[in-house]
Amino acid sequence: MECPDLHSLILEELSEILAASGVRSGSDGQLDPEAERILAQCPALPTSTQAGGVVVTRRHENAILALANLLSRAPDRGILDRVLSYLDALPSYSYKFAPLGSGSLPIEHWFVERLLTRLLACAAQAPHLANEIMDRVWTHLDRLVDVLQGSDLEFAVTFGLPAFLGAMDALERTRFRFRACDVPHVDALATRLLATATVDNVRAAVGAAAAAAAPARRTVWLYQQSGVGLSANHVLAQFLVVVRAVLESRAALRLVASGDLDPELVAAKDPRGLWDLISLIDSPHEGLQRSGGSSDERQQAYARVLAFSLQAYADARSLVLASPLSADGAARAMASTGLRIMCRSVYAAALASLLLGQLDARLLDSVFEHIGSSHAQSLAPLTVVCFRVLATAAAFFPRSRDAIATAISRFLTDPPVALAAELPQAGGVSEAEQMLVAPAAAALVACLRVAGAGRARAISAIHTLFNALAVHRIATPAGAHTLRVARNVVLALAQLAQLHCDAEVTELVVSMICAPRFAAASQLRELAVQCAADVAPIAARPVFSDIVSSVLKRIAFGSGADDAVNTSTSDALAALAWKIGSQQDLVEAFFCAVMRAFVDASIDAPAPPRLRKQLVTPLSVYLPVLHALVQTDTFAMDREATAEQIALWRGFWFQMVARGYLLDKSYVAVYGRIYSDLAAHAPILVHPSSVNYLETELECSSVLLRESSDA
Repeated sequence: MECPDLHSLILEELSEILAASGVRSGSDGQLDPEAERILAQCPALPTSTQAGGVVVTRRHENAILALANLLSRAPDRGILDRVLSYLDALPSYSYKFAPLGSGSLPIEHWFVERLLTRLLACAAQAPHLANEIMDRVWTHLDRLVDVLQGSDLEFAVTFGLPAFLGAMDALERTRFRFRACDVPHVDALATRLLATATVDNVRAAVGAAAAAAAPARRTVWLYQQSGVGLSANHVLAQFLVVVRAVLESRAALRLVASGDLDPELVAAKDPRGLWDLISLIDSPHEGLQRSGGSSDERQQAYARVLAFSLQAYADARSLVLASPLSADGAARAMASTGLRIMCRSVYAAALASLLLGQLDARLLDSVFEHIGSSHAQSLAPLTVVCFRVLATAAAFFPRSRDAIATAISRFLTDPPVALAAELPQAGGVSEAEQMLVAPAAAALVACLRVAGAGRARAISAIHTLFNALAVHRIATPAGAHTLRVARNVVLALAQLAQLHCDAEVTELVVSMICAPRFAAASQLRELAVQCAADVAPIAARPVFSDIVSSVLKRIAFGSGADDAVNTSTSDALAALAWKIGSQQDLVEAFFCAVMRAFVDASIDAPAPPRLRKQLVTPLSVYLPVLHALVQTDTFAMDREATAEQIALWRGFWFQMVARGYLLDKSYVAVYGRIYSDLAAHAPILVHPSSVNYLETELECSSVLLRESSDA
């Protein structure tokens, strides 16, 4: 957005002051004298004989925006009439602005965006004015499409396209809740935008502008410099965002009416966050039933929006497959725009199906086709949206659950060759895996959440996933496809446990993740450890202890050591310490297990007398975990330690002193802070219940007894 100039800042400040003072127009429609000062700097309204003859300068634009800002802060009928008059007149003006620098969008773009943003803010604040404002906004958009279809190609590029794109940005970002009566307007605009005449005219206008003189060529150049190619596809992609916003508002209100969502939660949530709200619903009503005021005409509008979205998806898919994202230059830009259209159109189609109360078979087929294709990895953003669509469909359309669960299981257990080749075969959870497998597991959980049968279905699905590994021989080394399946299964099992939050399900998942077949394959050890640690916070106390014990057993030193596994295990355990920091019983049990493991490892494989930074030792693995545990809010072992815990502390400090870790400068330089924090949280090393502790220790000392007998 362009930085405001001094004139703009003065008018904006004046409008803020007037709004705070409660300025109002009189009963005769006359504005307050101070508001008239702003109005006096606005351009004259063109008459029918002046169309295109009234020139709007930057100062005129500043005055119009200041008047709109006053309206958004203090809604008033007299001010609204004037602002709407200027909105209607925008296509009739000629524009003369100072050119912008590189990287900025044309002034017409952000001028219209800011004007509509303030009008929509007024509509949200003053519901009694909303109908009039929205009717004029939709009329304005219709007039902009007229400009895009008109014969003046230069004006279509210099004003029509920037103004339309600016309007789309304003409609996308508004917090105004769209009404049912807005849906037919969206339907009408969709029909006009997808018309061949509109698309061809926009292409011709942009093509002519590229070879024309300024300002048309400059407009195209500014969009290119901003990373956005000016094209018919970009216009469609931005319009689909508005389609999504309108449908999301309607779906959110339907969910409130059906009792599936708390109205206060919906009111507090950004309208664009509907997917997050849907994920909170455990047992939604089947479909979104038509509300009492929902007319057949409106339902038909939803059906047409659905058809429009699916058509846009099909066209964009053809474009993307013909011009892959790996291409260079213009082809890559076209593919990127096509990908945005695909994501937004399949999203809009899902919302339209939700509002229609029936799942469209064409939508489901398109989603199944994509997640089962070799493009699931290269078009990862679309894959994520597809899984969200499947999760929503599974939640609201029970009859589709079996088919969706089957498709997701196939994606996990029989992935496309390209997916197996591109994702890592070793290490912890990669970013690509987190992006693809986690949404797939979330969609699978949505299929399993059936009232009264959730646990049974979840256990069945878990066994199905785990049994899929029976046909694969997991060994070291293993093939890429086998490892891809194994990693998918481990990740999906962990996600299922975390999302389902059932004790029996969690225990079953833990037993599978910690199974010997995963420990035997070096390429899977780090992943299994990380997933087990991710599941641990939701596990019951006995299962939590089993997880910690199993993970600690993966740590080994000496000839059989795997430094990568040791390091990743240490990181996973330290992260787990922070996650359970509010549960004192788990913190203490965890701390004792780690300290016991450290003492045992220090006896069997002590660190060398001098620090070697590249060497993985018990200190480098266990000390960060102990440090994370003593820093949790509920750690109280320094005040409430039992005799057994004190004995562990004594063993710990004995190893630290006997091995010289506290005296060697190289160790102190690296671990000095951890030493001091552990010492600050350590209890007194003699339990208060002990009597004559020192004498008893001396009498029972095997060393002293042996010396005495020798004498």
